[in-house]
Order: sequence, then structure tokens, then C-alpha cells
Amino acid sequence: MKNAVLIAKILARRAKLAESSQPHSDLFRFLSKKSEQKFVTAFANGLESKDLQYYLTLWRSIRTLSKANQQAMQRIIGTEIDLQNILWVYRLKRFYKISGDEAYGFLIPIKYRLSDDAFAKIVTCKDISGLQTEISATIYKDVFGDFSQPEQCLANAVKMRYRAEGRHSHIALLCGYLYEVKRMR
Repeated sequence: MKNAVLIAKILARRAKLAESSQPHSDLFRFLSKKSEQKFVTAFANGLESKDLQYYLTLWRSIRTLSKANQQAMQRIIGTEIDLQNILWVYRLKRFYKISGDEAYGFLIPIKYRLSDDAFAKIVTCKDISGLQTEISATIYKDVFGDFSQPEQCLANAVKMRYRAEGRHSHIALLCGYLYEVKRMR
């Protein structure tokens, strides 16, 4: 139960981090228009380092759960990490104009359902249309669509994963509830 509370607290903190990690804010648009690339890159690194620390801590914490809960939370968090990485590639291509090789430094070094080859193709694609093409060849082909609302698409996919896993895992059910409550605010 102690581990379940720890994971629930970590997940609750995620919502606060997510709210402060929106790279398409007015501040970012202003900075990118001013072509302050060094500052913009440092800004993105700061945001991504919070994501990286959060997901690595969360991933390690999952190992302490019972086997059934561990498997359920690995499916949930693994899916979310894959989707966050795809979303960051999208942001890096669209807002930061960062090349594929540079993009690896911004991503979470965990792959759940993406093969090394698929992940490499997603990261190294030239533009947004190439990204959409590469994603269409993965298990996540139906998640983002045309990237008109990528954050909402990611949230919906994660919410559906929580619901599916919540049928078999009490911690997934609890964390899914907390995830949905935080999204309502």
C-alpha cells in the first residue's frame, strides 16, 4: 500500500509539471519569433529535464509493486512515455526546428511499444508530414491524427489506457481516477 501511495503522489505531481511544460505558450512564441535559438533550446531542455526526471523516477517506482499492479502500471506509463516522446518530437520539429540527431537529447530514454527502428524513424523524420507517416506505421497510429490538438489526444489515449487497466489493477484504478480529476481542473 505504501508503494501505491508513492505512485499516486508521483502521478498527482505530473499534472502540475504538465501544466508548466507547455512549449507552445505565448512566451515561447515570442522567443521563437525573436530567433533566440540558444535561449529557446535551454528553455526546452529545462522543460524536458523535468519530464525526464519524473518519468525515470516513476518507471523505477513501478518495480516495487506487486506483479499484477506492476504489469498494469508498466502498460500505462510505458504507453504514456512512448506518446510523450512522440509529442516531444512533434514539438521539436514544429516549434524548435531541431534536427533528428539533436532531438535524442530531449527524449525520455525508455521505449515501451516502439521498436528501436520505428523510434529512430520518428525522431529523424524531416518534417511534420514525415512524422505523421512514420507514426502511421506504429501501434500509436490512431492517437494523434493531424496533430491539431496533440496534448488532448495524448491525454485521451492515456485516460483510455488507465480505464482499460483499472479493470484488473487497484492501483491503476486509483491512479486513473487521480489523472482524470487533475485533467478536469
